[in-house]
Amino acid sequence: MKEYSKEWLKLSIIIISILMIGTLGYYFLEDGWSLLDAFYMVIISITTVGYGEIHELSPAGRVFTIFLILSGLGVAATTMTKVAKFLLEGEIKGAFRRKRVSKKISKL
Repeated sequence: MKEYSKEWLKLSIIIISILMIGTLGYYFLEDGWSLLDAFYMVIISITTVGYGEIHELSPAGRVFTIFLILSGLGVAATTMTKVAKFLLEGEIKGAFRRKRVSKKISKL
């Protein structure tokens, strides 16, 4: 179980890092953007919602957006793969079984 916890912790740290780097990147690259505007742009870019830019992007902002989308999609693909693996390989059953057995052992 610890192995899965470490994997999910690493993935969570990567996701939070992308959100922070993206937000700060837009905030410092683009003039006049608030942190909320920058965070919103990160979310709509990574999720590929496609609402459009909330402010006009500079050339540096466009290049930054390209790398943000690629890294965000990469992390999203990795996350979906891990979720599918966890569900399809019956890991949930195994996790509950291990937890139940460890509870029984601790009661002894």
